Amino acid sequence: MKAYFLSDLHLRRGDDAASLRFAAFLRGVPARGDLLLLGGDIFDLFVGNKAVFRRQHAPVLDALRACAMKGVEVHYLEGNHDFHVKRAFGRFPNFHVHTDDFGLEWEGARIFVSHGDMIDPEDKGYRLLRTVTRHVLFRAFLRVFPGRGIAAIGDASSKKSRQYNHTDAGGQPGRERLRALYANFAREKVAEGYGGKGLLLTDSSKIDETIAEAKRLSASGVPVCINVHIAKTDFREGSISI
Repeated sequence: MKAYFLSDLHLRRGDDAASLRFAAFLRGVPARGDLLLLGGDIFDLFVGNKAVFRRQHAPVLDALRACAMKGVEVHYLEGNHDFHVKRAFGRFPNFHVHTDDFGLEWEGARIFVSHGDMIDPEDKGYRLLRTVTRHVLFRAFLRVFPGRGIAAIGDASSKKSRQYNHTDAGGQPGRERLRALYANFAREKVAEGYGGKGLLLTDSSKIDETIAEAKRLSASGVPVCINVHIAKTDFREGSISI
């Protein structure tokens, strides 16, 4: 048995080359007993259970259904371009929709899946937008607002978001900060997967505070991994950690 992970395909139309390749993959590659993890933004826009999106992406939806029906366990994590989709997949067997980061155990392995859109605590604008679009009132709005109107608004927002790369915000310091956030998030989850806790240290003034926290956790029986950024480097615009 095999596990497959795909994310951020941003499929725009059901009949374009990317969508048809993905549909062919779904029908031909995963086999009964395999695990398929979809990490969000599979579609460039799919909000709610609107007919306009079901028609637009019919070839992929049909392939996802066929994949699940042949015994593949499918987990779909909603992203920031595809959300409130549970009803769209409601009748698919072996199909699980997750609204937030999730973990599972499979074949003796512990797996954690995150879309990563909530990693940056300083991205206040996006966090507010996500809160609004996940609110129960927004769900009610989706039920009554015409699908074509949602598609038009979503397409405009999607085009704008593609022109903006949040990793470029703040120039080189901003890119380094985000890389550190993503790297530490991954280390934390690996540590948690082994029953431990990951800590990030980037400020020399917080050495004593971080070590004290590590000792506190360790005294309670929790293994601790401290990720220490000790220098900057031009190699792949990264940093040196230990």
